[in-house]
Amino acid sequence: MTPARIAAIADVHSPRYLHDFQVALLNHEVPDLLLFAGDMINRGKVDEYINIIDAVESQLGRDFPILACFGNEEPLKCQNEIKKTTKGFITFLDDKSQTLKLAGSAITVIGVSGTTIESSRSYIGALEELQTTFEKRALRLTGLLQKASKSSEYVILLMHFSPLLENDPNRFSWWVEKVVENCPPNLIIHGHIHDGIQNEVRIGATVIRNVALPATGRVTEMNLPH
Repeated sequence: MTPARIAAIADVHSPRYLHDFQVALLNHEVPDLLLFAGDMINRGKVDEYINIIDAVESQLGRDFPILACFGNEEPLKCQNEIKKTTKGFITFLDDKSQTLKLAGSAITVIGVSGTTIESSRSYIGALEELQTTFEKRALRLTGLLQKASKSSEYVILLMHFSPLLENDPNRFSWWVEKVVENCPPNLIIHGHIHDGIQNEVRIGATVIRNVALPATGRVTEMNLPH
């Protein structure tokens, strides 16, 4: 049986890197699943998502699912409008999961909310409240991972920000460590790091891939085992 073909990308920041995205899609094979790891548009320009959809549809068609999470340039105030603009084409997973049957295997994708420490630095002096928020999110995501690990052969965590420590790319950040402690996903896909040199890291049984377009210069392809 042919393994499931997964494609992933982030940080197109349309219109900024839209042409690069269009070029990256040329002659690209149609995937079984396409993942967007946030910041597909620039600074909340919701209408640019139409250009993203047109680029994908013109090169690859639409006979495959697209799952996405939000990035820091797709803020909360724009997210409902983005969902309306992309309805029927893209499914956004905001601390939610979706299970797909691909190449004979059950694959669960868990999307992580775009709200993180990096995007919450305006909360100066509210560290205790922030800590509580992330404890709750970690608990919720842990539950999703535990459920997915029981029902799926392959589990993917989809998020915008890097799950790794900024000063140690071989360790998880504290809250991600808490999430994956007991049920590590097979794969974590993220963006945000535009100047990444090492775009693939393995920690234990989990592979971490940076799919930011400025870092990779391409649509990242992965063939998942079956």
